[in-house]
Amino acid sequence: MGVGSSIEVFIQLNNGRKCPGLGLDVSQIRIKDSEYYDIKNVVYRSILKKIKLIVTEPSNEEIVGEVIKEAIAANKVRRRDLFIVAKLEIEEKEDPKKALEKSLKRLNLTYVDLYLDHWPSCYNINQLDKYKVIPVRDTWKKMERLVDKGLTKSIGVSNYNVENLLNILSICKIKPAVNEVEFHPYLFQKDLRDFCELEHIKIFAYNPLAKGDYPKTIKLQNISMRYLEEPLNYLAEKYHQTRNKIILNWYMLLGIVPILGIEIRKPDKVTTPQPQPDNDIDTIIDKNLIVSRVELDEKYIEILNTFKEKQYRMNDGSDIFGINIFE
Repeated sequence: MGVGSSIEVFIQLNNGRKCPGLGLDVSQIRIKDSEYYDIKNVVYRSILKKIKLIVTEPSNEEIVGEVIKEAIAANKVRRRDLFIVAKLEIEEKEDPKKALEKSLKRLNLTYVDLYLDHWPSCYNINQLDKYKVIPVRDTWKKMERLVDKGLTKSIGVSNYNVENLLNILSICKIKPAVNEVEFHPYLFQKDLRDFCELEHIKIFAYNPLAKGDYPKTIKLQNISMRYLEEPLNYLAEKYHQTRNKIILNWYMLLGIVPILGIEIRKPDKVTTPQPQPDNDIDTIIDKNLIVSRVELDEKYIEILNTFKEKQYRMNDGSDIFGINIFE
């Protein structure tokens, strides 16, 4: 058992395509009271740090598109080395092709590597008067055509449970390559993970360190130390690593792809004329997105797989859909 150097991890999707084993979730980049940095800085420096998997949403695609264009023009990265993920939102489900074409224009790309149906719902309860109710099966059939047209290399889903996946699997010609869901030691979705493994669908884990910034985020610091804090602290001390690095290695052992956000705060000393080292973008990226291999003993890692009596979901979509779509 020991600690290795920084590593690059890749997984293979069910269509044979290779995907990085860790990525940046642009929607979860948080810049708080900092005059030095913006989201564009973070994405650009992440690419320079060899972060190849970039997960976007329509709201941040223009920023990511600018970064991709600049990085490629400066010979900092090749398009084929990036794995770009875009998402189909509820209001666009009637015409996924039109939605993806708009995303591609914002991203300055001719194709994305993965296109996800962001939610398994046919409607937004607050917008029933604006949009048609589109069955997810109909949406999926249209998404399959996007692969045939070369607009995306792979298609997948997000926030789908087993029942929702079966709804797609019963009619699909192209099986979902990915299911992006909330997954972390405080929300170990064993049944969903087992089903995805059975169907060769890879899980992307958003909010993988249980630090998401959502309207209904649960204050995890209030959880009893007897739950997961003590095991994580013990493992971090034993392997001379941060708790975050321990968790990221846990994902690698599970074959799950964590997609992480980054938070940058204003330096503590407001009179400091430049960013403090601990708040420097490269330092933060190293702490959050650069993984050192830790050879975790299976006896210890099983600890993180067995705390099932308490589960804490931090992203609750019931206010959008009027029902608990995760049940």
